[in-house]
Amino acid sequence: MIIIQMNKRMKKLIFTFLFFSTTYLIIAQNDARVNEIRKSIAAKDTFGWVKGAGLGFDFGQLLQINPAVGAGENRIGLGAVGSFFANYKNGKFAWDNNVDLLFGIQKLGSGYSTLKPGVRIPFQKSIDEFRFNSKIGYKTSQTSKVYYSLYTTFLSQLTPTFIDTSVVDPVKGSYLKDLSGKDQGPIAKFFSPARISISPGIDYKPNSKLSLFLSPASAKMIIVADKNIAAIPARNAAGKPIGQVNIHGTEWKSPTDYKQFLMQLGATLNAQYVDKFLNNKLNFKTGLTLFSNYLNNPQNVDVDWSTETAFMIWKGIAITLNTRLFYDDDIPVQITDNNVAGGLNGLGKRVSFTEQLYIKYNYIF
Repeated sequence: MIIIQMNKRMKKLIFTFLFFSTTYLIIAQNDARVNEIRKSIAAKDTFGWVKGAGLGFDFGQLLQINPAVGAGENRIGLGAVGSFFANYKNGKFAWDNNVDLLFGIQKLGSGYSTLKPGVRIPFQKSIDEFRFNSKIGYKTSQTSKVYYSLYTTFLSQLTPTFIDTSVVDPVKGSYLKDLSGKDQGPIAKFFSPARISISPGIDYKPNSKLSLFLSPASAKMIIVADKNIAAIPARNAAGKPIGQVNIHGTEWKSPTDYKQFLMQLGATLNAQYVDKFLNNKLNFKTGLTLFSNYLNNPQNVDVDWSTETAFMIWKGIAITLNTRLFYDDDIPVQITDNNVAGGLNGLGKRVSFTEQLYIKYNYIF
């Protein structure tokens, strides 16, 4: 009787062992299959399109009704940043595309403008930039870190910019509306100017974080499609032309003798670096482009250096700091001078620096 009872117990133990063993094997096989599928999907993702976007906004508003003397004035400011990328990879072929949009406006005060009777105070632009970069590359071999590449860039503005004609400086104001009363027209708009570069060369990518691109024969162009804008000379603080150049860098000799196109040929070096820190909470991206024009003062190197530092605070939302340092030996810029009215004092060759802080939402799809 005891032996039979032990046999029953053994049967139960054996049955239980077989049941759980079989279940474990099935689960293990399923897990293995799931992992295979995941690996397959990941492999396909690395050899196809990867797309994403980032949107950032800043907003400031102040309303005062019957304010105390010296208490300030109304203010409203709006800004937006958009960044989009679409990258493709298949075998030896790679194609990276980036679009960046930066736009900001503000208005101080209320009521009618003192610059033009009967017109309410207009919005002014604080930043306006449209940038597109594209790089196509083909590996020298499947395991190589070197690509034969073609790198192209495009830079322009999105909306027309009008000036304050009540001051000597011919570029002050950056208004969205013409206040001249003479239908003077804008000083800048989309494709006036446009800066385009086409650079064939070699791209070295030792890892996923770093890219070094060199082109010994780059074409760099400035296009001012609007004739009226091309006819505006670059002037100093006294209102006199600073040379034979218009406000966007093409040749200017007189209001009837000017060029709408400037062609440069030279060498381009582009370096890009991306990385993550603090358990992926801090994202850093930077890009530096250097250009030397063989045809005119090759020792004066053009510089375009941008950075983006983003600290993730919650599920794709980040506090983001953008900076850009820019110098072009052919393009005059507005000279900052805090000792004059408006803070700008004519045009000249200077290093230009821009900084922007905003909240940004990033999404990869």
